[in-house]
Amino acid sequence: MRRLFVALMALGCIGVGALASGEHEGLLPAAAELYPQRYELSVLEQLIDIYEKALAEKGEDAAVFSRLAQFWYERGISVADEAEKKANFERARDYALAALRADPGFAELEGKEGLVEAIKASDDVAALLWYAAAQGQLLGMINPLTAFRLMKPVKAAYERVAELEETFWGCSAIHALGAFEANIATTPIINLLMRASLERAREYFERAIELCPGYLENYVVYARDYAVPKEDGELFRELLGHVLEAPIGDWPFWNRIAKQEAEALIAAHPELWGE
Repeated sequence: MRRLFVALMALGCIGVGALASGEHEGLLPAAAELYPQRYELSVLEQLIDIYEKALAEKGEDAAVFSRLAQFWYERGISVADEAEKKANFERARDYALAALRADPGFAELEGKEGLVEAIKASDDVAALLWYAAAQGQLLGMINPLTAFRLMKPVKAAYERVAELEETFWGCSAIHALGAFEANIATTPIINLLMRASLERAREYFERAIELCPGYLENYVVYARDYAVPKEDGELFRELLGHVLEAPIGDWPFWNRIAKQEAEALIAAHPELWGE
């Protein structure tokens, strides 16, 4: 059951066109030149420093909070130590929540009706996405049954992003919802309650690829959460072969991550790769 939560958040969360929605927009001037090189950990840490200093100067700024949530999440993806990962994801989650709560309407609704209802009414797609990504990773680090009970706001955040802007950050919300559907479908005890379907998951994955073909994480999640449980070697090879051959394109951080994940999946499933 643990893979239900870990697989859901292998974010590549988080893009379309030459400048994908949300990816390059609104960067602080000091960060713009560094941003495409943040796949280097030292550069990512410089970006964090720039935004931490900006936060100290600006005070509660939702855009700064959201970028810090992104950068701390990406740092968590980049480091190997589990304790360090957890600390990074916690910081990402907290910054994303701070971005959401910077809207007085969100804070008021959360106080009256709870986090899920506030999420359903929020229009801050970036903060919603990074909250879901970071909190999802953290749920993957605790007891699966406990995590399952805490999953509702994460799923609600992805659903709200997909409702507001399907293509935001490479259609990440769509492939995350597909991963959720697929992993419920392949977890028999939970599927008795939720009646998920691998074929519905496939619809999400194919839509993500149709709308956001340049974001390689869409192909990796499709391979991992559909082709692997279906033991579909042809689809597995097609998807991951594309990832390995595709250019980095407009997603210098996340497409590199996708290529690394593709290599790991191939090593884990040589029978599907044909070796």
